Amino acid sequence: MSEVLNDANWYVRLGTAAKSAGTPAFYENMLRLFGSGISHEYGFAVRYGNPESTDVLCTTGHPDFIVDEYKTTYHHVDPFGSFWRSTRRKGLVTSQQVLNDTAESRLYTGVFQRRAKISDEIGVVFPSPGKACIALFLESSDRKFSDKLAAHIENLFPALEGLHFAHLARTFGKLCELTPGADDASTTPILLMDRKGQVIYRSASWREAEDQEPRLSNVRKDIRTIDRCDFDISETMSLKVARLPDDFSIAPEGQICVLNWRPVRVATEKLAALDNHAIAPLTKLESDVLELIKLTKSSGQIAVELGIAKGTVKNYKQRLYRKFAVNSERELLGLLAKSRV
Repeated sequence: MSEVLNDANWYVRLGTAAKSAGTPAFYENMLRLFGSGISHEYGFAVRYGNPESTDVLCTTGHPDFIVDEYKTTYHHVDPFGSFWRSTRRKGLVTSQQVLNDTAESRLYTGVFQRRAKISDEIGVVFPSPGKACIALFLESSDRKFSDKLAAHIENLFPALEGLHFAHLARTFGKLCELTPGADDASTTPILLMDRKGQVIYRSASWREAEDQEPRLSNVRKDIRTIDRCDFDISETMSLKVARLPDDFSIAPEGQICVLNWRPVRVATEKLAALDNHAIAPLTKLESDVLELIKLTKSSGQIAVELGIAKGTVKNYKQRLYRKFAVNSERELLGLLAKSRV
């Protein structure tokens, strides 16, 4: 199969797939790249989550009624999906690996494959967030794929996987565009769920917020059953929910949840008192950080409450140490305790 890599069209499709990373067209281009130079009649790109959340991302060659039958009926008995859920194995996957003598496997091969005119399937599996995977399949109508081809695909897999991870990185980098009311998706508490409510992704700040506010877990269950886009969690915490686009491959038709925490407000008289003990005036954010330090909040907790990065909190702590002429948080707290600020 070395002639595949000597085909100029393969490199054109490689470039097309790379440029489309982070866009809805990525896995369609990946399927074309995967099949370039390999004789096949059909192609399938699928996201396997739990048994109830198998999503068809794109297909080539199959008539619409076959794709519809798979979506409505036969995805439940897809042996490739069952194999992924039991092994979590990435890389090459073949019919020989997954087919067995179970009723589900016989229904898939004896009914669906016959109706779809599939003689053999071979694919690659990429891990995806939320205990899910993305799988690309090539399907033949009248022959079996060879061991030589399987070896070629195994050699090709690291390059394809690298493109897949580049796509994930760009997709998560664009979360801010899907996030209602968020300016920076890297620091905003964000939760992604698929259409069945399975958690796909929780940002670090979201996990810290859940640790502090157990009611967040209960609200997560309500989101799927209550037709609302705004939830008040507490006096200082509110949640916005938006539907993900159908072509958002990580979680098609899922939901994105964004947590908003109102910043801590420090009374004017307290600001003045704090400034009296500092060698330079405090900014508003420095005062907010200081108030939370006095409440013995960790850097991570402060970052979540103020909607800033954990590294930013550490930088502001250093600024406070300099302004109060101390060397540590313990010394700062001791100084404030003596002054009763």
